[in-house]
Amino acid sequence: MNKLYLFVSGCILLTACQSNKPEAETTGIQYRGDTVTVAERAVVNSKIKLYTVATQAYSAEMNTTGVVRAMAGQLAEIAPPFDGRVTRSFVRLGQKVNAGTPVFELHSAEYFEAVKNYFQAAQTHKMQESNLRRQHDLVKNGVGAVRDLEEAETEAEIALREYENARATLQMLNIDPQEVTMSQAMRVVSPIAGEVVQTNMVIGQYVRSDAEPLAIVAELSKVWVVAQVKEKHIGLIRQDDQVEIRTDAHPEQCLTGTISHISELLDEETRSVQVLIVCDNADRRLKPGMFANIHFIHTPKESIVIPSTALLQSEEESYVLVQTARGQYVKRPVEAETANPHEVLINKGLQPGDVLVIEGGIYLMAN
Repeated sequence: MNKLYLFVSGCILLTACQSNKPEAETTGIQYRGDTVTVAERAVVNSKIKLYTVATQAYSAEMNTTGVVRAMAGQLAEIAPPFDGRVTRSFVRLGQKVNAGTPVFELHSAEYFEAVKNYFQAAQTHKMQESNLRRQHDLVKNGVGAVRDLEEAETEAEIALREYENARATLQMLNIDPQEVTMSQAMRVVSPIAGEVVQTNMVIGQYVRSDAEPLAIVAELSKVWVVAQVKEKHIGLIRQDDQVEIRTDAHPEQCLTGTISHISELLDEETRSVQVLIVCDNADRRLKPGMFANIHFIHTPKESIVIPSTALLQSEEESYVLVQTARGQYVKRPVEAETANPHEVLINKGLQPGDVLVIEGGIYLMAN
């Protein structure tokens, strides 16, 4: 009985001693700092798959949204420059117009006053120029006073400035001073060539200078698609890169655009920059205000791309396991970003020729 007791006690003690052996001895894995050593006959070796790093041509891809806009200088909102009454319309919706084509006629007391000031300034300027020439002749012939000449020069200079200001006022309104007359009502013209895309004119209505535009003219054979690109993706795009554009109106059709401008200013709230994309629109499929889905494709360059299964994550950083010798692996931090659903792009931390663990790494780092 005592012998049986001693035998059982010995077995229990032996089992307890074996269970207290370090786990590294039972699994064949040893840890020293960031280095992991695996015994040649360790079971985990069957779960490890290696991969040799090499560069490859890689095009970074990115998707974002944008809004279709008329290009700068290709859209004109034509509003009444003065208070007055609309007496005539010269255009219809969809009509093609040239720069300088009359859009509507406006009877306005303010306009007539501006024309009156122009003619008065022109007449005064003419008279003062004539007087100045006369004073020059008198002084030249010794019968005029220098003081009178100086006064004539001052008055001529003032008259010239007033004439130029009155002339500039008419030109600012797209009115040719050579063709204006006192009796003619104001003809408001289109400042650009394009198509009448909106008109709100009612003949006989009284309008104010701060009213909404009475007509909109736009040239839409080319348009901008305005996109917002996040700060972290700015390095992936360049001017003149090609992009693919799709809209909800025509999801089956892929349009091509070209990056024409990347803003130098970063929006601090959205952490993004504005990107202008020029797109041909001869068929008018793109309407200003439409939303668009934009697919950026960066110019290919030699890069390091590895299977995403190789990338491991700790609380502080992303890392991979690099084989330094047979059965020996070291933890190496890397800077990575998603390339596609199955691969990651390595920006820093690896070199061609490095050998990585791409499967089974989780077993090596379990402890």
